[in-house]
Amino acid sequence: MAIRKERSYYRMCPDSHLIEEARHNPNAELAVALGERLEKVQTENDKEIEALRERAALFESDANQFEDELCEFQHKIDVLELMLSERDATIEELKKGN
Repeated sequence: MAIRKERSYYRMCPDSHLIEEARHNPNAELAVALGERLEKVQTENDKEIEALRERAALFESDANQFEDELCEFQHKIDVLELMLSERDATIEELKKGN
Protein backbone atom coordinates (compact mmCIF):
# COMPACT_ATOMS: atom_id res chain seq x y z
CA MET A 1 0.00 0.00 0.00
CA ALA A 2 1.44 3.35 -1.07
CA ILE A 3 1.80 6.11 1.51
CA ARG A 4 -0.44 9.04 0.68
CA LYS A 5 1.41 12.30 1.16
CA GLU A 6 -0.39 15.39 2.29
CA ARG A 7 -0.36 18.74 0.56
CA SER A 8 1.40 20.29 3.57
CA TYR A 9 4.25 17.79 3.12
CA TYR A 10 4.65 18.80 -0.52
CA ARG A 11 4.58 22.47 0.41
CA MET A 12 7.73 21.96 2.51
CA CYS A 13 9.66 20.08 -0.18
CA PRO A 14 12.24 21.71 -2.45
CA ASP A 15 11.38 22.17 -6.12
CA SER A 16 13.73 19.40 -7.24
CA HIS A 17 11.94 16.87 -5.03
CA LEU A 18 8.53 17.94 -6.31
CA ILE A 19 9.67 17.59 -9.91
CA GLU A 20 10.95 14.08 -9.26
CA GLU A 21 7.77 13.18 -7.40
CA ALA A 22 5.68 14.49 -10.30
CA ARG A 23 7.66 12.32 -12.74
CA HIS A 24 7.35 9.14 -10.74
CA ASN A 25 4.34 9.53 -8.48
CA PRO A 26 1.86 12.15 -9.74
CA ASN A 27 -1.21 12.74 -7.62
CA ALA A 28 -3.83 15.38 -6.89
CA GLU A 29 -2.20 16.70 -3.70
CA LEU A 30 1.10 17.14 -5.50
CA ALA A 31 -0.66 18.89 -8.36
CA VAL A 32 -2.28 21.37 -5.96
CA ALA A 33 1.03 22.04 -4.19
CA LEU A 34 2.80 22.53 -7.52
CA GLY A 35 0.01 24.81 -8.70
CA GLU A 36 0.36 26.95 -5.57
CA ARG A 37 4.11 27.16 -6.02
CA LEU A 38 3.73 28.03 -9.69
CA GLU A 39 1.20 30.73 -8.86
CA LYS A 40 3.63 32.24 -6.33
CA VAL A 41 6.47 32.25 -8.85
CA GLN A 42 4.21 33.73 -11.51
CA THR A 43 3.13 36.51 -9.14
CA GLU A 44 6.77 37.29 -8.31
CA ASN A 45 7.65 37.32 -12.01
CA ASP A 46 4.72 39.59 -12.82
CA LYS A 47 5.90 42.05 -10.15
CA GLU A 48 9.44 41.95 -11.49
CA ILE A 49 8.20 42.45 -15.06
CA GLU A 50 6.16 45.47 -13.97
CA ALA A 51 9.17 46.93 -12.15
CA LEU A 52 11.30 46.41 -15.26
CA ARG A 53 8.65 48.05 -17.44
CA GLU A 54 8.60 51.06 -15.11
CA ARG A 55 12.39 51.20 -15.23
CA ALA A 56 12.34 50.99 -19.03
CA ALA A 57 9.83 53.84 -19.14
CA LEU A 58 12.17 55.96 -17.01
CA PHE A 59 15.08 55.14 -19.31
CA GLU A 60 12.95 56.10 -22.30
CA SER A 61 11.99 59.36 -20.62
CA ASP A 62 15.65 60.10 -19.88
CA ALA A 63 16.60 59.26 -23.46
CA ASN A 64 13.92 61.62 -24.78
CA GLN A 65 15.17 64.37 -22.48
CA PHE A 66 18.76 63.81 -23.65
CA GLU A 67 17.59 63.90 -27.25
CA ASP A 68 15.86 67.24 -26.62
CA GLU A 69 19.03 68.61 -25.00
CA LEU A 70 21.09 67.33 -27.91
CA CYS A 71 18.81 69.19 -30.34
CA GLU A 72 19.20 72.37 -28.28
CA PHE A 73 22.99 72.01 -28.29
CA GLN A 74 23.01 71.34 -32.02
CA HIS A 75 20.97 74.50 -32.56
CA LYS A 76 23.47 76.48 -30.46
CA ILE A 77 26.35 74.98 -32.44
CA ASP A 78 24.63 75.96 -35.69
CA VAL A 79 24.16 79.54 -34.43
CA LEU A 80 27.81 79.75 -33.33
CA GLU A 81 29.04 78.33 -36.66
CA LEU A 82 26.95 80.93 -38.48
CA MET A 83 28.40 83.66 -36.29
CA LEU A 84 31.94 82.41 -37.03
CA SER A 85 31.20 82.29 -40.72
CA GLU A 86 29.88 85.87 -40.64
CA ARG A 87 32.92 86.93 -38.62
CA ASP A 88 35.26 85.32 -41.14
CA ALA A 89 33.41 87.04 -43.99
CA THR A 90 33.68 90.38 -42.18
CA ILE A 91 37.41 89.86 -41.61
CA GLU A 92 37.92 89.06 -45.30
CA GLU A 93 35.99 92.20 -46.31
CA LEU A 94 38.10 94.31 -43.94
CA LYS A 95 41.31 92.80 -45.32
CA LYS A 96 40.24 93.63 -48.88
CA GLY A 97 39.34 97.15 -47.85
CA ASN A 98 42.77 97.91 -46.41
